[in-house]
Amino acid sequence: MKITVLSHYDRIALYHSLTPFLMKEFRHNFTFTNSPEYCLGKDRNTILIMVRQFLKPDRVDHDFLEKARKKYDRIAFFNGNAGGGIPRLEVLPYVDLFYSKALFKDKSLYGKKLYGGELYTQYFHERDNISDDHDRDRRAESDPEQLNKLRLSWNIGIGEFPRRKYIQRAGVALARATGMGVHSLLHSKSDYSWNISEEKTIPVHARILLTDKNTISYQRKLMLDMIQDKDIFLTGSTGQKQYNQEIGASRMTLSPFGWGELCIRDFEAILGESLLLKPDMSHLETWPDVFFPGETYVPLKWDASDLLEKTEYYLSHEQEQKEICQSASDVYKTQRDQLSLRFSGILKEIQGLKETV
Repeated sequence: MKITVLSHYDRIALYHSLTPFLMKEFRHNFTFTNSPEYCLGKDRNTILIMVRQFLKPDRVDHDFLEKARKKYDRIAFFNGNAGGGIPRLEVLPYVDLFYSKALFKDKSLYGKKLYGGELYTQYFHERDNISDDHDRDRRAESDPEQLNKLRLSWNIGIGEFPRRKYIQRAGVALARATGMGVHSLLHSKSDYSWNISEEKTIPVHARILLTDKNTISYQRKLMLDMIQDKDIFLTGSTGQKQYNQEIGASRMTLSPFGWGELCIRDFEAILGESLLLKPDMSHLETWPDVFFPGETYVPLKWDASDLLEKTEYYLSHEQEQKEICQSASDVYKTQRDQLSLRFSGILKEIQGLKETV
């Protein structure tokens, strides 16, 4: 039985979120489209998977969901956000299963309205009165029946590395213009390759940019204020090609939270054998899970008050630094190798054949 995959076509979808769907062993199972109209008008399949829907624009289309619910026997929704917060919980009543790249370990948090939509934006709002210019009032959900639909999928650690900005943009344009067939020609044939320098000439890679959302930028500002006079931190902005080279030449990489806790930079650091410095991730479950404190990454307090202390420690303890990098690489590769098995289980659950382990 074929399954229709309705996806928003952007770089995250085409080069990360859709990666398992496009694997040779699974691709024949799917009809791909970016058209809701096709789904409601021409599609003859009985199962619908939605990927990164209602992101642009950031508005849930209830009319489409109501019609889709009447048409399809099974519907699964793959949330497009990189954080534990779920800004589209109102989708839950319309779907059978709701997959997310990360989930709060404490599911009761979904019954609370978090300022800024994430636990860390709520933290800075409460602690330092940081507010956003236009905060959305998002729905909370505490009904156990609805929350029981939540599942963990895969995060942006699955996908194509290193980033190739212009080639990937061309791939997006091709997919939108001609469909998924030609787009695949612009995927890299390499398997997570990275140029790692024999001599790590950059102590700490910290090219951190700010956003137009205050509750997200605040943590980054705290970090930048702490390191602005410290020569060991490489800051500022650069082009994608130079950035890729720098990661492989860096002993450590600083990766703050962004639009979600998870960042592509987390996995770039691991692939580049660069020690990952990141705000504590213990409140989340995610997969691939490379966030084991002191084993695969160095956790920081959310206000980064221990950033300088931990940076100085690991720069002066090179062996510990290398051991954590190696452990992170091993854990990451082991989990990536399980993608096919994991995705097969997810597909069976979506089809109603069995539950995923």
